[in-house]
Amino acid sequence: MNFDENERSMMLIDEIFAIYLYKISLKTNPTFYRVVLAFVIFFRECLNHIGWTKRIQSDEIDLQKHPEIAQKMKTTQFCLANTAEHAPEICNEFVTVYMEDNR
Repeated sequence: MNFDENERSMMLIDEIFAIYLYKISLKTNPTFYRVVLAFVIFFRECLNHIGWTKRIQSDEIDLQKHPEIAQKMKTTQFCLANTAEHAPEICNEFVTVYMEDNR
């Protein structure tokens, strides 16, 4: 699975997670894979939970001017509709807030 820079930058978050999990499965044992899988699932849940809000804030999107984004927020999970551009911003919150609240 070799993707050029443009292809990688256009991949949706769920696509990236799928490739990551596949590659990890080739390099690790089943016990460790389950640990990695759990973290990916938790991070995905976090992204779906707060991703739209962070994207709106970060990109300074006015939902009145972009009703298509407001509609997508209501109907589509963040990871199914967005690239990983905003994932690093959410990573700190995942560790400091989301994981703490969901222990």
